[in-house]
Amino acid sequence: MAVYEDDRDVTFEIMEEIGIISTQDTGWTREINLVRWNGGVAKYDIRDWDPYHQRMSKGITLTEDEMRRMLNAMRRRRSNARNRRTVVRAETVVSTEEVSEALDTKPDDEFDRAASSDAVVDTEILAETVAAAEADDLQESGAAL
Repeated sequence: MAVYEDDRDVTFEIMEEIGIISTQDTGWTREINLVRWNGGVAKYDIRDWDPYHQRMSKGITLTEDEMRRMLNAMRRRRSNARNRRTVVRAETVVSTEEVSEALDTKPDDEFDRAASSDAVVDTEILAETVAAAEADDLQESGAAL
C-alpha cells in the first residue's frame, strides 16, 4: 500500500496488528502495530488510522530496544506506585504533612495556600500532583538509561 506525502512515495506494510488503544467517534483508531516503512525493518508503531488503514496520522515508531526500554520504565513506574504506603482516598481529611509524606516531598507552598492544615483533599488535584511527581521520577530514571 502506498501513501503520498510531500510528492514522495512512502510505503508501509502492517506486519502485525497488535492492538487498538482507543477509538474516536470518526471511526479512526489509535493502534499499536508492527509496521515496515519503505521496505525497512519492521518497528513498533503507535498512531491513528482510518477504518481502512489507508490514511494515518503522525505517530511514533520504536525499535525493539526502544520498546523494551519504554516497557521497563512503565514497569518501574507501576512498581513505585505500588510501593507507596499511604493511600489518600476521596473525601479523606488529611494534613498537608500527610500528603507530603505520601508523595515523599516537603510541603509545597502552593498546596499549603490551597488547603488549610486539615482539609478535604481534591482527588483530581492530588492525582495531578502524584502524576507530576511520577513524571519527574520517570524523567530522572530515563536520564540514567
